[in-house]
Amino acid sequence: MKKWIFLFTILFSAPSFADEFTPSYWSDGIHLLAGGGLNSSVYVSKHERDDAGLGLNLKTDLLYVFHPQWAVEWSANVKFNRVRSYLVWDTLFTLGLRAQIPDLETPEWGMPYARLFIGRAPTVIFLNGDTPANVSDPSVSRIHFDGPVAGIGWGLLNRTQKGQVWFSEISFTIQSLEQEDDVRMDGDVPVVVSSSSRTDNSNIYSLSWAVGILAF
Repeated sequence: MKKWIFLFTILFSAPSFADEFTPSYWSDGIHLLAGGGLNSSVYVSKHERDDAGLGLNLKTDLLYVFHPQWAVEWSANVKFNRVRSYLVWDTLFTLGLRAQIPDLETPEWGMPYARLFIGRAPTVIFLNGDTPANVSDPSVSRIHFDGPVAGIGWGLLNRTQKGQVWFSEISFTIQSLEQEDDVRMDGDVPVVVSSSSRTDNSNIYSLSWAVGILAF
């Protein structure tokens, strides 16, 4: 019994990761940043160019800090845009490296950091009854794309007077659309009607802005 009391005393008296983590000193271990914002995307291929305009994005970054100024990150970024009558839903799953830039730190703005990341980006286009000319089956209701993604980001970490760490960030990504699946819905079950490899150099270029907090 004394052993369990001792362990609970250590656990609840130890400072939390969020208390140790500061904009200029990243405490070792795992931390989660979460937030949302806006993105602007452009679809470009050999044959066409479509401006998706402004859309929403949600992001989470799970950091493993191995040095007070360096971290490995596993990130998920969900982007929503509209091209003509189509709803575009991008999900970026990436692995990257994050580093502080202490030489550029300013007290009024916060501690700057930079990110480099790569991964995969499944993309779903909901047709909303408007079937494109290149899709022969009228039962197709959505198109799934898949391909690699790479990007860079630059942000600022700051801290409120109450001690909450928060961030603001701008990032740029390039998604390559390599695989296409035409999908129809059989009730609630998606059924792949046809699959093909893209050969028209299709890419999505996105500029995103997000703001959020350190969750732990």
